[in-house]
Amino acid sequence: MKKAYQICKAICLASYLFFMYLLCRLCRLGGLNRYLLPLAVSGSVSFLFCVLWVFFRIRAKEEGERPGKGILFWAEILLFILGTAYFGGKIVYSATPYHGALAWKLDELQRKKEVTLQHDNFFTDGVEGVLQDLDEIFSLPEELYISNKFQMTFDKEGKILSLYTFMYGKDENGETKTFLVDYDSSADSKITVWEDGEAGAEYNDDMKLSPMLTILEKADCEEWVNELAADGTEDTFEILYYGKRSFSSAEGLVYLHGDVDGDGEEQYGNYIDMLRAGGELKGYEVSLHVPGKDSEITPVRYIMEPEYISASMLRQAQEEQQIEEAKQETSWSVDQSDGTMYFFLTENLGWRLVVRDAAAGSRYYEMDKTEDGGTTWNRINTDPFSGSIGVTEGLVFFDEQFGIAGLTGASQSYSRLYVTRDGGMTFTEIQMPTDTVTELPELAEELDFTAADYDYLCMPELDGEQLSVLALTEASETEGILYQSEDQGEIWVYVGIRWLNPEEN
Repeated sequence: MKKAYQICKAICLASYLFFMYLLCRLCRLGGLNRYLLPLAVSGSVSFLFCVLWVFFRIRAKEEGERPGKGILFWAEILLFILGTAYFGGKIVYSATPYHGALAWKLDELQRKKEVTLQHDNFFTDGVEGVLQDLDEIFSLPEELYISNKFQMTFDKEGKILSLYTFMYGKDENGETKTFLVDYDSSADSKITVWEDGEAGAEYNDDMKLSPMLTILEKADCEEWVNELAADGTEDTFEILYYGKRSFSSAEGLVYLHGDVDGDGEEQYGNYIDMLRAGGELKGYEVSLHVPGKDSEITPVRYIMEPEYISASMLRQAQEEQQIEEAKQETSWSVDQSDGTMYFFLTENLGWRLVVRDAAAGSRYYEMDKTEDGGTTWNRINTDPFSGSIGVTEGLVFFDEQFGIAGLTGASQSYSRLYVTRDGGMTFTEIQMPTDTVTELPELAEELDFTAADYDYLCMPELDGEQLSVLALTEASETEGILYQSEDQGEIWVYVGIRWLNPEEN
């Protein structure tokens, strides 16, 4: 009897520890179907032999045997405690965000809910019907915002096929509530909603949801859908809302009268014609389109109470932004819209090369200077490159007076450097002493190059008082001739062969 008691106890303990091991892996990795059978078997075996162990222990006592509590017994007890603590600790750890499948499952049970879509027709119920279904379960905040977009597809009869949006707002206690809404009629008959996730967004009026509802009340969505669906080729449609958007083209835009911002006043204007004259419209807009066919079928973009921004105002705003970005740079920066090159020595002191005229890929430049951080600019040089044309390679000032500007050809097969010592009022072209060059890169002999062919001058680098310029045969090359000057570019000395990037050597 005692032997049976010992065997049952050993099997019970081993199967229990194996059960805990499997349970631990399930909580950490997930996959219930994979672990269900092993868990059921090991759990059943553990329970069965636990019952047998108790039975044989009682029988042993009835027959006068005294099951001992020696070293083996206490070792088994210790193993049971340590195993339970070890695997139990791992299970608890897998339940903490987000260290295991158990944590995600608990999060899902806490935050995921399903809502029956009763108002499932966009034409008859509108988006308000969907919000009504959600409100019955969640008591939605009075003012809702979207984190990115509101996207909904429907068929030609108006039946809602899919829905996706991330909404958030403050409840009556001022606490932020979030709702990730996802619906796909082909996969599930109910709306899946994840509540109280991370919004990571500010309460930006441009992202309010209510303007979308106001616009859709007056939009002729059903008529447009019926027109496209008449020939039977289109049967899926979609509305997209991103809050306020900007448009520089009038294509597809439909202006609707109404008070979209809720201030009680409606703004009027011939906005579409104004946009055709240039500039930009910015306002709350809802797009109605055929998914995947925007290039074939122009979307209808319903816009209400937009703000018109003239081309001159846009240019001014862009220039102000470019100036602020240029101040943050340690080198020059270029406005890609018009080719203007900026360099700021301090927060207030700066220069810019402005394109005066352009032809065949080359440009004429003029130089402006500012001493008030770009608020005002004064033209100080109408021809800094002495009549030469090209594309600016760089602009750098080492102090208030000493600076260098670079000009390259459209093909970038050559470039010139111009130095100023009076703050940009006058520039002089730098001439390198090519006649003092005693050694050329190996490639020069193969291609029959001379020192004069190394006429692409890279922008200089300053190290203490030493100014260095690397001369290449063209911009794409990496090995060339190095010249240096220690008197602000007055005298240049040939140094030797150098690589554009030393690590390439």
